[in-house]
Amino acid sequence: MGIIILPEDLLVEILKRVPVKSLCRFRCVSTLWRSLISDPRFVDAHLAHSAGHPKLVISLPSQPDPGPPGRCFFTATHSEPGNDQPQIVASPYFFVPGTACSYVSQSLSGLICFQVDGHVGVCNPSTGKHIALRTARANVAGECAYLHYSFGFDPVGKRHKVLSTLATCRRPMPADLRQVIMEHRVLDLGSEEWRRIEDGPPHIKKESEICFNGLIYYRAWNGNVTNPRQDYLVEFDVGTERFRMVKFPGDNGPRGGHRKVCLIEFEGRVAVADLRNLKRDGSDDIVLLISEDFEREIWRKKVIALPPSWKEILAAEEVFLAGTVGTGELLLASQIMMKPQRVFYYNPKTNSFRWIEISGLPEYKKLLPPAVWQTFTHHVESLLPLESLHDRQLHHT
Repeated sequence: MGIIILPEDLLVEILKRVPVKSLCRFRCVSTLWRSLISDPRFVDAHLAHSAGHPKLVISLPSQPDPGPPGRCFFTATHSEPGNDQPQIVASPYFFVPGTACSYVSQSLSGLICFQVDGHVGVCNPSTGKHIALRTARANVAGECAYLHYSFGFDPVGKRHKVLSTLATCRRPMPADLRQVIMEHRVLDLGSEEWRRIEDGPPHIKKESEICFNGLIYYRAWNGNVTNPRQDYLVEFDVGTERFRMVKFPGDNGPRGGHRKVCLIEFEGRVAVADLRNLKRDGSDDIVLLISEDFEREIWRKKVIALPPSWKEILAAEEVFLAGTVGTGELLLASQIMMKPQRVFYYNPKTNSFRWIEISGLPEYKKLLPPAVWQTFTHHVESLLPLESLHDRQLHHT
């Protein structure tokens, strides 16, 4: 039998359905395959196909004993609506050594930003590659400094960017006269230099961000001396690199725990999800404040009354809102890492929920701290090579 040579377009159709780890091995088949798999057009085609088959990536701190400290990434296939399978299996995906910080971004076009040993890095869990970025810290000797990072993707320019916000509070200064001085810097992945952004509003980032449609959103403390306790919602346009900041809607009170009030994407808009009524006053509802007009601060309130069976779940464990998935469902997880770990999918359109157990995660000698150490993200596999991001950006300009 002679050698069968497939047309290149047919080969592309076949290979774009293959997992990234297999494609990385297939680069060694021939020079033609290596060139094809590395072609930015094929990388985009594979990413587009993978978008229809997303995964769930779970990030946890490793146990320093007996192994080295670091952050572990696990992957699992998303449970689909209508699937009665009560359990999914997580498998090790990626490991970053070092003292793990709590910051892990959502997955954006296959890349995840994180902090380890006080430094920021970016990884592609699918290829097993990661890069450490130069620090953006300035000289702030003698002052109280808060350095936070955010991760964003500009879908128009095909650019991943890291935003650094350095807030310094001058000392000594009375609490009621607090003044925050900001330094905003941006790093294009593939570049080595942080660029200074002028005219950014003074604020201190409070929690992890969300990014969609080229916009980063996060909650922050106001840096204005006239109202230092007011919470604000910050919007950063990844493409134009401009800020907007409005008052955070709803109650800023301290009741509720970590991630009981958080930001999500809801029907293409930024929304504030409030879970503080759950297991508190018997109302068993989720309150959504959905942005109708960000600049004019117009919000639409949507109250989601959960089904009665939810009470049985809440009687056993506390949950936090881990984000949303491509089906429009809200993803909730247990506040404390238990074995097996349970994840809940809630559909606000049909007012229905389902839950699954995740096996294959490490067994800890003691319960992990609250959700600050656990992250869940909706992940699409990507072949994007970190070492050639700058060339890729030029290709799309």
